[in-house]
This record gives sequence, structure tokens and C-alpha cells, in this order.
Amino acid sequence: MPKVVKSSAREMILKVKEFCEAEQKNQGVLIPLNNVRKRVAAITGVSEKTITRITKEGITATSTSKKIVTPGKSRPHPKKFDLDGFDLCAIRQKIHSFYVVHKELPTLAKLRAALREDINFQGSITTVHRILNRIGFKYKRCQSRRKLLMELRRSQECSSQSHQGVAG
Repeated sequence: MPKVVKSSAREMILKVKEFCEAEQKNQGVLIPLNNVRKRVAAITGVSEKTITRITKEGITATSTSKKIVTPGKSRPHPKKFDLDGFDLCAIRQKIHSFYVVHKELPTLAKLRAALREDINFQGSITTVHRILNRIGFKYKRCQSRRKLLMELRRSQECSSQSHQGVAG
């Protein structure tokens, strides 16, 4: 029964074969034999840095008598706070109310405290900052050298709901 060779190994075999054929056509060595890392990188089609890293892993694996392991697959993690369009619009309205009703500049801490009262938001200040970036708010420096929270772009979620409210 022949051994099953995975596609990545098949590609590597083809690269080695092509390199050997190129050396045969050249009737000599393309890369000098004393440049081992450069030669291996050219043969396998992998960067020299990767060859160095794998070599180091191999040295540590042989010294500890373990196998060289393949790094695990990175998987997407679910977001801790899944806010719907209604919550995002409530956050936007809260920011606007800071300027219009309260006549004060909204800081992340003030905004977080207000959101805790209004929509029972349990996130951190960093989470508030990420949400503000997501819905199109940025802190911009004004002439008085203070930073103002400005809406640079309007998110699709809130604008589509506001259009539905006007039409309906």
C-alpha cells in the first residue's frame, strides 16, 4: 500500500524536483553548497527566516526528545458583548445627549457610567472605546488642544433603522 502524501508535501516535492532539474539544466550547482540555509530556502520555496525558525525548533525537539509540533489553528472567538442595532443607536443618542442636553464633553468613563444606567452595559472603558470606533466615533483634537468625540461616519445599522422610522 503506497504512503498517502498530503498536498503541502506534494507541492514541496515538486519544488525540490524543479530545483534539481534547474541544476541539471545549468550543469552545476545554482547556489553554493556552503550556503545551506539559502539553498534549502530556494529548494523548498520557503523563506530563510522560516528555515532558521524550524531548525531551532528541531534542535530543541531533539534535545528534549520530543516531536516537532505544528502550531494549532487559530479560531475566531465570540465577542463578549453582542450589541444589536438598537443598543448601538442608544449609545449614539447618549453621546448626542451629552453635547445637547448636558452641555458637556463625553469622556469614556462618563459615557460608560451613563450606559450602565440606561442600557445596563457591563463592559469596560476599553470596550466602550471599541464600540465607539465601530459605530464611527473618533476623538479629534480641536483648537483648544482638547479632544472632542466626533462622529466621522454613520454606521449602517443605525442609519437603516432611522430611515425605517421616518418612512413608517
